[in-house]
Amino acid sequence: MRRMLLSTACALLLAAEPFPLPTVDAKPIAVQAGQTTFRLPLRFERVRAFYDEQLPPALARRTQARSDGRRVLTLTPLGKGESWAQARIVEGDGETTIVLKPVLRVGETTIEGNGRPLVQFVIGRSPDAAQAAQAIDHTNAMMAR
Repeated sequence: MRRMLLSTACALLLAAEPFPLPTVDAKPIAVQAGQTTFRLPLRFERVRAFYDEQLPPALARRTQARSDGRRVLTLTPLGKGESWAQARIVEGDGETTIVLKPVLRVGETTIEGNGRPLVQFVIGRSPDAAQAAQAIDHTNAMMAR
């Protein structure tokens, strides 16, 4: 019976920092576990300035665009151990929306089985190729020449 173990690097999971969120009037916003969309009563410029300070270009790649006349800033982390894969900051009417794309991390999973694969390739050799391979000197003496 074959046993295969699938696991991710737990060290990266423990070292991953949460995505930084700006404060509103010096108070942190309320966040639910697993929440990926945040509406902030802040102007886009203030939120962009916060991320310019918190995530310099060495830590995150920035892409600025416009969608339906609204400014959109997309942040992509350059580090490997982040807990987020992308953050999209969208300008609204007097508010700013942040949409996070989290990194999916799976724990240790044991997979067991003894079945054959669904697809199996069998590549045969022609008799001419087998005869040609026998004629070649495969010993170390060949390398000494």
